[in-house]
Amino acid sequence: MRRRQIAQRLEEAGLAPGMTTRAAGMRMAPESWDPEARSVRAVAATEQPATVWDWERMDFVDEVLRVDGLILPPSGQVPLLDAHSRGSVADVLGSAADFRRTTADGQPAVECRLDLSSAAADAATKISEGHLTDVSVGYAVREAVYIPAGQRQVVGGREYEGPLKVSTRWELRELSLVPIGADRLAKVRAAIKEDDDMNEHLRAFLEARGLAADATEEQALDYMRRLAEENDEARAEIERLKAQQADPEAVRAEERRRIREITEAVSVAGLPDELARELIDAGTDLNQARARIIDELKRRGPAIGAGAGRVEPGLDERDKFRAAARDGLLLRAGGQVDRPAPGAREFRGVTLLDLAREALVRAGVQVRGLNRLQLATRALNPASGSDFPALMADVANKRLVQAYTEWPATWRPFVAVTDASDFKELHSIRLSGSPDLLDVGENGEYQTASFADATEKYRVVTKGRIVRLTRQMLINDDLWAFARIPQLFGTAARRMEAAAVYSLITGNPVMSDGNALFSTAHKNLASTGAAISSASLSAARAAMRKQVGLNKERLDIQPAFLLVPVEKETDAEVLLRSAALPEDAKSAGVYNPWAGRLTPIADPALDDVSTKAWYLIARPDQVPTIEVAYLMGEQQPYVDEEPDFDSDALKIKVRHDFGAGLVDWVGIYKNPGA
Repeated sequence: MRRRQIAQRLEEAGLAPGMTTRAAGMRMAPESWDPEARSVRAVAATEQPATVWDWERMDFVDEVLRVDGLILPPSGQVPLLDAHSRGSVADVLGSAADFRRTTADGQPAVECRLDLSSAAADAATKISEGHLTDVSVGYAVREAVYIPAGQRQVVGGREYEGPLKVSTRWELRELSLVPIGADRLAKVRAAIKEDDDMNEHLRAFLEARGLAADATEEQALDYMRRLAEENDEARAEIERLKAQQADPEAVRAEERRRIREITEAVSVAGLPDELARELIDAGTDLNQARARIIDELKRRGPAIGAGAGRVEPGLDERDKFRAAARDGLLLRAGGQVDRPAPGAREFRGVTLLDLAREALVRAGVQVRGLNRLQLATRALNPASGSDFPALMADVANKRLVQAYTEWPATWRPFVAVTDASDFKELHSIRLSGSPDLLDVGENGEYQTASFADATEKYRVVTKGRIVRLTRQMLINDDLWAFARIPQLFGTAARRMEAAAVYSLITGNPVMSDGNALFSTAHKNLASTGAAISSASLSAARAAMRKQVGLNKERLDIQPAFLLVPVEKETDAEVLLRSAALPEDAKSAGVYNPWAGRLTPIADPALDDVSTKAWYLIARPDQVPTIEVAYLMGEQQPYVDEEPDFDSDALKIKVRHDFGAGLVDWVGIYKNPGA
């Protein structure tokens, strides 16, 4: 089936390019309807796969949305729409905000507020009377992992089985009130399957050779046969494209390559992203796309001058210069740049002072007659209008983020991640498990369930430092020192996070019930220390599985991770990764029940307190033990720059907003070790 036909059917289903919609697993509770506030709370169920359209693979896939990957807009709210309709302001029924985790397994809830329009009033009536309960989401995927069929992969501390797309970061765009059981893509799937009898690349090739765009499939096949008989070159290309049709994976690979190369070509030319989307959605092949890009550049105006260090111009020539200069400096400083911007290698041999002069000239500043000290002073002042201060901040940010992301975050798999909208105290809520179901006799009434809860408190704190780019560093071309300092700050940010998380474990703080995290009252502390062995692990696992909730209900918690000091890392790996049980009293043929059962995690922060103690901890999606929060979704340090009037330097500030706190004690167990 041709791309434009697919796009048309998706558009008829209300699916915009790049957007995905799916049932959210969210249900509104009519009893939570507040007529004065005109609001109702919707609570999500557990993560479940749903069949969605994948814009990258151009096919339907089963997808899981990781709850800890939710990205909210800065405002903290999204529109509440009528069944994903986006054509008019009248389609907006209100807004959805106040996202929070309200269940023991960390699933989100949201407050839906309806406006005073007549359409919203009708929806409010249906909600309050219990006729309208389902919520669907519209979102854009930012990061995802695709697991092929027959394979398994651990993502975020949880194992998934393919074929499956696991979206690890996704940006929420809207929530919609929808009828029960509506599958917006069911008809699209059926239509694509019904019409999918000639692959789009073969069809596009035939149309380029003269086939009418509105020709039927029968006419297209007849035209293909005649063309193959008359032209040897065309026959060879037809056979190649038909072979692609027999191999769906080859078709998808070719399509991914087409999308990638069109996107890159438009970006390098400095043209708007809308052009790339237009070419992709129209099914334009690469040669036609390149011709269209050249025509668009000619239409927009002549090329801008050349010279050493200048890049190919486009619509945003200043941004192109900054990107090329930034990547060139990073390469010169020994940094890794996967895909340097065009022109970057020309900047590898340029000194900082020469680069400052180039930036001033590009900003229209007269530099003739300035000595080196005057040149450095003017370049470091943002008031000059040059890009040099922002460029150096870009370099600092890149080095910092590289170091931050490359430093191991061993704690990430076993913590829950959330966003904080401000610096106020955060409340991590621990709910009881679901109450038991009760008998309902003939003509009997259903009894209302109640949940107990408890709250732990923590807050996001700001930590940071300032690095100065001085005139002396600029004149002395001391790029290495300038680039090295942000790199150290990046690793320091990771260490700060690790210290905050592991100190909650090693510090054994007192929780809201008045007991320490590890205590006999919490039933998560071994009475006698023991080395890591099959017997000691069995005792720890049994204790965790016997834990009960606030209402004394069984939780059956399954440990997923074994936390050990680095002194015990090898012992843990031998026990958990040996096919046979590695104990002296056992023969080599004894099955090892722990092989592949737990994931070993070692961190030197544990050694700082004890080189013997070890811990079992559950996955955060079963029961969160520790929760970390980032301010407004910024999950990496932030870099900003400003002039320092007192020292004629450029101050570059590194800031990181992060907090960590305990949620519950039932998902972790400690053995003091031996």
